[in-house]
Amino acid sequence: MAIFTVVLDVLAPVAVLVLLGAVAGPRLGVEAGSLSRLAYWIFGPAFVFALLADADFERSVVVRLILAAFAGMVAAGLVAGLWAALTGASYEVGAATVMTGVWGNVGNAGLAIVAFALGDDALPLAGVLMITINLTALVLGVGLATARSSSIGTAIFRGLSAPMTVAGAAALVVNLTNLDVPLLADRSIGLMANALIPVMLFTLGLQLRASGRPRFGGDLGVVVLAKLAVAPLAAGLVGARLGLSGDAIRAVVIQSAMPPAVFCMVVATENDLVPDRVTAAVVVTTLASIVTLPVVLLVV
Repeated sequence: MAIFTVVLDVLAPVAVLVLLGAVAGPRLGVEAGSLSRLAYWIFGPAFVFALLADADFERSVVVRLILAAFAGMVAAGLVAGLWAALTGASYEVGAATVMTGVWGNVGNAGLAIVAFALGDDALPLAGVLMITINLTALVLGVGLATARSSSIGTAIFRGLSAPMTVAGAAALVVNLTNLDVPLLADRSIGLMANALIPVMLFTLGLQLRASGRPRFGGDLGVVVLAKLAVAPLAAGLVGARLGLSGDAIRAVVIQSAMPPAVFCMVVATENDLVPDRVTAAVVVTTLASIVTLPVVLLVV
């Protein structure tokens, strides 16, 4: 019962904001594209900077956590990429499937579930994983989205120069050098960072209203398999092989088992990467995670 209560406590507030976007957004004349750009260029970078600038890392396990998280992402990405190659899917659908297969909702949902399941002491571990998965997937997602019209080198550069990536690099400099951020800047960044999650969820509701009922296809099934089963299994096996144990191995499995990040939709909309398919993947896999997450929590 406790596990289902935890999942409900995390997912119910998310559902309320998504529903609010779907119902109130069109009535207010709010455009999903404008909110997506606001999240991509302003609130997203502020969120990353606020998280990283003051982060207190457990350096003794950071490398192993990162390697385990990478293993989960690579395994999920390979499954999605293999499906695209075997079925002859278009580049756009294949790229969207890979992005949603590797990029989990490790922020607003993942951090909360780790805190409820393992306690606040595990939050630094979950934070390291959130940073690793978010920044890696951001570079990958933007790179895949822009590779259609650019060389591989240019696509990678655009991914590395995306607003959230630049903000992450700046925050790491601040963190490692113990620089003091002026109070005015610190409070302004904090306010903008707090706006990211509700704006993304509200935007998701608008996208759902615009896209209508999801059109099911092989890509959605592959995302569910890759994100909810392959990624946590691979991350857990590699983490155990590397000697992770206790809260560390539990945190990496939970974070790797999260459904696709809402920010996948923002990147897809900003770069015109079949946003309807990305939105469908986020919604369908999130609904499926209501069943899979309790199983993961029981296992760990």
